[in-house]
Amino acid sequence: MDTYFFLFEVEPQFGNMVGGHASRAVVHFWLVSKDIEEARETALRYFETNLWEVKEEKQAFLLTAEQIDEFDAEEASSYGKAQIEGMHATFNYWHRSD
Repeated sequence: MDTYFFLFEVEPQFGNMVGGHASRAVVHFWLVSKDIEEARETALRYFETNLWEVKEEKQAFLLTAEQIDEFDAEEASSYGKAQIEGMHATFNYWHRSD
């Protein structure tokens, strides 16, 4: 199994509790999978189940050993969580202005 990285732009859908304070999010998604298509399908199911609409897939790639070696502390933590749990998503919200 390999680890894939995706960068998605998403919007909360009706019923998503985050929708009251966030209009969008950029999501860094790390998935362990046999191939990139299976990883993408897993990510899309995750978003659908959790009431997020994918607006754009900005990046998708297989992580290389060189990239992993150059991770900063936050990236290394996310990668490590994905290795243990099979996936890890970090949401960076665009908050609604009142």
